[in-house]
Amino acid sequence: MGHKYIQDPQFGQIVDFDRMRGEIREIYDHIHPEFSLLGVVHSLSRLSGDVNSESIALGASTLAYSLLVAAEEHALAEEHKDKLFTLGWTEEHLGSDLLSAYTQATPIGDPDDRMYQVQGKKWLINNSFHADMHVVVAKIDPTTSGPRSLSLFLVPRSSTSNWQRLETHVLDRMVLTTFDIDGPGQLVGRPGQGLQIIQRMANISRPQCTYTGVAMMRESIPAAIEHLSSKQIFGQHPIEFSNVHRQVYQIVIRAAFYEWQLYRNVALGAESPFLQFYGTQLKSWLLLRVNELLGHNLLVAGSKGFLAESVIGRNAIDSFVLPVFDGHYTINTLMTDKHAQRYLEADTPGDMEGRLDTLHRDAFVERVRNEIHADMRALRRPPFFDWAEYLDQLDLPISLPAAEMVERARALLEELQVKGWRKEAEYKYKVGDLIHWMESILSAAEMWRVTGEDAYLDAVVLQWNGTVETFNRILSEGALATEFLTPIFQRPLPTPDDPRAWLLDLLDIQRRIPRPTEQPA
Repeated sequence: MGHKYIQDPQFGQIVDFDRMRGEIREIYDHIHPEFSLLGVVHSLSRLSGDVNSESIALGASTLAYSLLVAAEEHALAEEHKDKLFTLGWTEEHLGSDLLSAYTQATPIGDPDDRMYQVQGKKWLINNSFHADMHVVVAKIDPTTSGPRSLSLFLVPRSSTSNWQRLETHVLDRMVLTTFDIDGPGQLVGRPGQGLQIIQRMANISRPQCTYTGVAMMRESIPAAIEHLSSKQIFGQHPIEFSNVHRQVYQIVIRAAFYEWQLYRNVALGAESPFLQFYGTQLKSWLLLRVNELLGHNLLVAGSKGFLAESVIGRNAIDSFVLPVFDGHYTINTLMTDKHAQRYLEADTPGDMEGRLDTLHRDAFVERVRNEIHADMRALRRPPFFDWAEYLDQLDLPISLPAAEMVERARALLEELQVKGWRKEAEYKYKVGDLIHWMESILSAAEMWRVTGEDAYLDAVVLQWNGTVETFNRILSEGALATEFLTPIFQRPLPTPDDPRAWLLDLLDIQRRIPRPTEQPA
């Protein structure tokens, strides 16, 4: 699809919101009447051309529309399939603390009509000037602040005014504004159900947001490889220098793994109680890793990345918005901390064959799984399995002291409990981050087993050493007595005859997954 910007007399060069409005039904059709998570992200990718400002603008409209389906407002979802939406949540004083919202809704006439006068001011809202409909967070009783204090309202553009654009350092062709709301809006769902609806939508928004980061990575890293394979320094291509080759090789291994991590989590979480747990890893840990990787890619590519036409630097900068916007990566990591004790103490054997069969069949594959209607109660207590035993089942040809890692992690939690630090926000974040790192080791090992590609064993080593570094940093920063963990050695660096072709081939993780109808090579 085309993705040209337009010259707007008021805002300058911006994304073409009118074109989006005319095309967005293709995405909505994957949301209602049946929901396909990968159908949504793949259509979003195609319509935006993976142009960052466009994909995030389309994504904001998609998530707002998804709230109608999460609230089971099927008539509204069908009625507004040709509308551009926005998420009217953020207020300048609250960031992600929606429970502190000031925006108020007062009933108009008969309560059965579900019409309210909505009054407030929203801040830093994407699409807000051009959207036809706003899904607004507000309070019916402004004196309350608990989980049932929030309600959602569908507010038409005619109830909004006084837009003021907020200039940003990144994604400068979007239009983010403050604006006032003072007009009628329709209740979405039941009064006080707003947070529950948002949480249901969040389960499917985490992979969608992460897909944007992975798309940036998928575009930038081949561009760096091509640049380093074509320029010359001292009569030689930099990709052939041993230090550059090593760095690019590790970038490629990480990139292939991060793309795998996204699709692995979607496939394993789609129809199971792991949907939320795997999603929090994507919206926090993985987005931070992608951001780090794009920065490293820019550093290795050198001055080429600073040019305006280059995606190498542009994507590295734009990727910052994905994990850090209002601290979403922190919130998702804190959610994972709640599972830490059960994750580390689980003693049920993992179903390796069942999981690997699912990955062979479903990784990267679009299916209608209706993730948006997952059982919220089941998602709060996923059935974890014995971490070390499962890693042993995968039968890696490298030695990993899995039982030792679990033992040390348990000792860390016990020491934090004794010191009275276990409930402190700093350590809840650190523990949640550690669990994400440990889960990444399982994912990397599954990646090797599913693909059969020995080069991907280095993904396991990199994730193991990253976990060890994270664990040891927790000990060091807190002067804790739990024993440190030891990293393991990487495999010898491969030296292919054609580094460019070999590295680009390693990036193509999807091609390496044998499907059930295929025989592994």
